[in-house]
Amino acid sequence: MTQTSTHPEPAVLRRLTTLRELDHEAIEDLSQQIYTHQAKRGDTLLQLGADDDCTLYLLEGSCKLIAEDGKTKVISHEDPSANAPIARLRPSHYRVVAESPVSFLRIDNQLLDQESSFDASSTLSLESYQVDERDDLGHMDAENRLTLQIYEDLNSDRLLLPSLPDVAIRIGEAINDENSDARKVAAVIETDPAISLKIVKAANSARFGGVTQIGTVAEAVARLGMQNTRFLVVTFALRELFRTESRQLSKRMMQLWEHSRRIASLAQVLSVKVGGFNSHEALLAGLVHDIGGIAVIGYARDFPEVAGDPVALESSIRSLRSQLGGMILSRWKLPPELVNVAKESENWFRQHGNAADYTDLVIAAQIHDGVAQGIDPAAVPAIARLGIEQSQIDQGLALLDEAHEEVAAAMRQLTG
Repeated sequence: MTQTSTHPEPAVLRRLTTLRELDHEAIEDLSQQIYTHQAKRGDTLLQLGADDDCTLYLLEGSCKLIAEDGKTKVISHEDPSANAPIARLRPSHYRVVAESPVSFLRIDNQLLDQESSFDASSTLSLESYQVDERDDLGHMDAENRLTLQIYEDLNSDRLLLPSLPDVAIRIGEAINDENSDARKVAAVIETDPAISLKIVKAANSARFGGVTQIGTVAEAVARLGMQNTRFLVVTFALRELFRTESRQLSKRMMQLWEHSRRIASLAQVLSVKVGGFNSHEALLAGLVHDIGGIAVIGYARDFPEVAGDPVALESSIRSLRSQLGGMILSRWKLPPELVNVAKESENWFRQHGNAADYTDLVIAAQIHDGVAQGIDPAAVPAIARLGIEQSQIDQGLALLDEAHEEVAAAMRQLTG
């Protein structure tokens, strides 16, 4: 292992769970006092039973946590859990070994104690993590078996992923048929009375409503246009996927639906406020950003020890949903920009050199909804790319706060 001469960027420190409460000055000061470390594959970052007064954070690569009884857990820098300390408890309950070349931080806790802004709320997050780590030893085996099953099925091309509802598939096929028109597309939609009603209602909404109200699906398709119709049909059909026959998992699936519904509504309203987006595609982007969670919950039905263990279930969802979400949307042949939403929607500090995209919308919607606790909106690149002004950031993304009626209306579209 070697210490480099490189200081971590303040933005890197800001995303780490136990440092988020530090103020700007403290973060800047800490970044100048510490250095990144590097290790090659097979190096030991921390010994089992170590009692040093340091905190480790993984920045790049992956490492394996090996418990005294031989149980293991692999953490990648792409996992949300990598934002928390590695093996925080002392004496350490794990031996930590680099699974690949890694870059990491090793911070002397005395440095943290010196920062006056490192207050009780920050200490609480450390204590909470310690409790989670103790519990993790009991959940590791069940979670690993679920993860292993998913990856085995993935490698053997047997992965069970949610299928797009039949009406949405047939609508996509009809719209892609160059001989289709509004009447033919409407005939497919009319096979589903509930979606038919919602399509007509959407066409009569303030965004598309003309002088006269329309009453037929064919008129609705003509007013909305083919692509908007497709986005809305997929959106309305998705509700059926957020269901499970497992009584044990139904509450978690309902929570996933309500979260997705709210983020979808916020993303749609934000898309109108900032301009330059298709509002129906924005609604769909928000609804599918966490679609990978459905696949994990589906697998959990066959793993009662995970289904009945909220900690193991949440850990599995966090570690697998992005990869599975991207695969699901690719299989559904949704536009690449929507596939990327599922892959990147929790990459709070995502950088790209292009104009704001749908992933930026969904990130901003989640920031507004408090999903990323402790993240300063002003430090989130997506907020800047969307052109949201500092004054609005200071007021908690005021343009969304002021649009609560519009958000409520968007949510009503997804009721059910």
